[in-house]
This record gives sequence, structure tokens and C-alpha cells, in this order.
Amino acid sequence: MDKLIYIICDNEDLTRIGLVALLDKHEKNPVIELAIDKKELKILLDKTAFSLVIIDFETFDFDSLEEIDTVVNQYKETRWLFVAQHINESFFLQLTSIIPHANFVLKTDNQEDIVSAILSTQQGKKYYCSEALEIILGRGADKDTRTNPINHLTRTEKEIVQLLAYGKTTKEIAVERCLSFHTVNTHRKNIFKKLEVTTVHDLTKLALKYGLVDLTEYYI
Repeated sequence: MDKLIYIICDNEDLTRIGLVALLDKHEKNPVIELAIDKKELKILLDKTAFSLVIIDFETFDFDSLEEIDTVVNQYKETRWLFVAQHINESFFLQLTSIIPHANFVLKTDNQEDIVSAILSTQQGKKYYCSEALEIILGRGADKDTRTNPINHLTRTEKEIVQLLAYGKTTKEIAVERCLSFHTVNTHRKNIFKKLEVTTVHDLTKLALKYGLVDLTEYYI
């Protein structure tokens, strides 16, 4: 496999210096590129087969998350870790809706958490910092007293829910479980119907809420 290339898209000098130092500390001779705008980012993505983009939306020149999503879909092998000084609930929910496989960490998190976020993204695993998870779980909101809807799923459907929540695509699940794409897609449709959800984001919220996905394993 080609060596992973880190592309840092953050126009705060201190953050760039800190991320470079952190990568140097935890990986031997990491390949690191810096992009100051979306034009430079696309040039770098065109040159790299396997990359991890660490991006602060607030300091970069993308006009909307939809614009980033266009780039995400163009470079499907690229992995994305969003960083921010503070978490904006509206922005974060929009991010998870538009780019559900993007990860998120705060610059104010401790070094161990930021490293975990980078490693999880590198390995294709989900990572949301604790404040982001609190938004997903809706802590502080009224508790839902309905019967656990997960109980209506079959064993196979529960396993597929877990894989979807961990960021696997329908195609990846089919390969992993030695099933046809059509079979997994049918399971997916049935799951969405039973749980009355329309997006993987909402599915993940239910899986987290009712304990089908382990909270610690999900973001560490």
C-alpha cells in the first residue's frame, strides 16, 4: 500500500505547527503537506493515492459543506478529520448528515484524544470527541420512553447496523460478510424501515442510544 500522506488544511499557524509536531512525535518520518486553500488541496489530492486530510472549516476557504462533499466524493480514498476550536451544534449535525464518514475532534482536546482521532481516521474507524457524541446522543433532552426498537431487528440486521455505524459502506459489508450487494442492500432497507430512520446518521444515534454500538469503541 502507498504511504499515507497527511494534508493539513488549517490557516492558523499555531495549529499547523502543533499538528506537524504531533505527527512527527507519533509516526516515523510522516509525509506531511500543507494546503492554504481549496485549490492547493485539490492539487495535492490529485498527486496522492492515499491521504488523510485534517481540516478546519472555519479557517479554510470552502464556502459550504456541500462544496467539501463534492471533493470528498471525487477523492473516495481520502479520509477526513475535521478539527475546530469550539463545537457548533448546527454545524456538527450538518457535517454528520452531509459527510457521515468524516471524523471530528476539538483543538482543545488533550493530546491523547487528538492522536486517537488521527489514528482512528487513518484506520478508517469512526471518531467523535466526547462533546460531539453528547450532541449525537442528545444528552439533556427528554428521555425517549418507547420500547427499544433494536429488539425488532434480527441478529443479522443488528450486525449490519453495527457495521454501518462504524462507517462501513454497503459494498464493504457485502465483501466482509461474503454476501451479495443486493442482499446487504435489502437488509439495509428493511433496517431503515423497522427503525423508522432515513439516514445512517439517525441509525447511528439509535445504535448508540440503545447500546448496540459500544460508546468507547465507537470513538476511540
